[in-house]
Amino acid sequence: MPVVREEVLRTLAFDVFAATGIPSDDARIVADHLVNSHLAGHDSHGTWFLPNYARAMKKGYVPWEDREIVRQNPSLTILDGKGGNGIVAVTRAVDLAVEKARSSTFGFVGLNSVSHIGRLGDYPPRIAEQGMLGLVWLNGGGLFMAPYGSADRRLRPEPIAFSAPRKEGPPFMLDMTMTVVAGGKIEQKIIRGEPLPEGWVIDQQGEPVTDSQQYRDTSTGVLPLGGMQFGHKGHGLAMMVEMLVGPLSHAGCTKQDGKGGNGVMVLAIDIEAFTDLDTYTDEVEALAEWVCSARPLPGFKKVYAPGEIEQEIRATRLVDGIDLPQPVWEAIGEVAGEMGVAMPSID
Repeated sequence: MPVVREEVLRTLAFDVFAATGIPSDDARIVADHLVNSHLAGHDSHGTWFLPNYARAMKKGYVPWEDREIVRQNPSLTILDGKGGNGIVAVTRAVDLAVEKARSSTFGFVGLNSVSHIGRLGDYPPRIAEQGMLGLVWLNGGGLFMAPYGSADRRLRPEPIAFSAPRKEGPPFMLDMTMTVVAGGKIEQKIIRGEPLPEGWVIDQQGEPVTDSQQYRDTSTGVLPLGGMQFGHKGHGLAMMVEMLVGPLSHAGCTKQDGKGGNGVMVLAIDIEAFTDLDTYTDEVEALAEWVCSARPLPGFKKVYAPGEIEQEIRATRLVDGIDLPQPVWEAIGEVAGEMGVAMPSID
C-alpha cells in the first residue's frame, strides 16, 4: 500500500478540491477534514471520499452563503443548506453555536439539506476548545442498521459525538454510531479485500456474514450497538436520535426507501454559566485520572479516556505517514488527472 506523508496528502486534497472551482476556504476545510480523519485513525472517513466529493463539486456547488434561515431566536438557528457542502456547513454551524452560547448559555444550530458531513468527531472539539461542551448528532448515513430482532434495514447509523475541555492538551472526545460498526469501516474491508469480523453483519437467518461483499446485499443488516445479545440498547438509542434530530432540524425522520433523515444538530453549552471553567476541568481531569488508573487486563495496553486513542494514532501517523489502499490511491490519481492536478511522487 502507498504510504503518504500527511502534508503531501493534505496539499494534494486541497489542490484537487480547489481545481473544481469552489472557494479556496471551502477547499481547505474539506481537505483538512479528510486528512485529519486519517490522522485520527478513522480511514473510514478519509480520502477514499475525495474522488466522489471532487466530481460532485465540479458538477455543481452550493456555497454556504446560499443557506436559508428557517427559524431563529437568541439561542437557536435552524438552517436549510440548499444542498450545500455538509463539511463546510457543519464547520460554520459550530461557530454559530458557540456565538449563541456565549450570550444565551446554550447555542443550538439545526441543519438540513446538506451533503455528507464526514466524521462527526471533528466538530465538537472545536467547541470544547472555546471552553464549552460540544455535541453533534446526525440522523444520517446509509440506511443499513437492522433493528434488534431483525435483519431488515430500517435505520441509519445515527452517529453522535461529544467533547469536553480538559486542563491541558486536546479535549476529551467521544464519536460513535448506534451500529456496532460504521458503514465506512465495512467499505474499507471491501476495498482491502478483507473479511468481516463476526458480529458486524447478519443475514435473514440471524447468521453472521463474514464475506464483506455480501454487505452489498440489502437483505443483510448491520447489527445495532450491543449486537445479538444487547442490541435493543443500540436500536433504542438510534430511534431516539431520529426522534430528536429529524423533526427539530426540519430534515424529518428516516422513512421507507431512505427518504427523510440526514439532519444535523449542533449544540454548544457555555460551562461558565454553570461553574468556573477551572472548577469544571479539575473535576473532569480527576475523573479521567481515577478511571484510567484501573489496572489493564492481559492483552490491553492501558485504560484510555475518550479521544486518547485518536491522539496516539495521530502522533504515530504524523511520523510514519498514512497507509492508503492501492485502489484508493489510484482513484485519487484518476480524479486528479480529470482536474488537471499533478500527482506527487511518493516513496
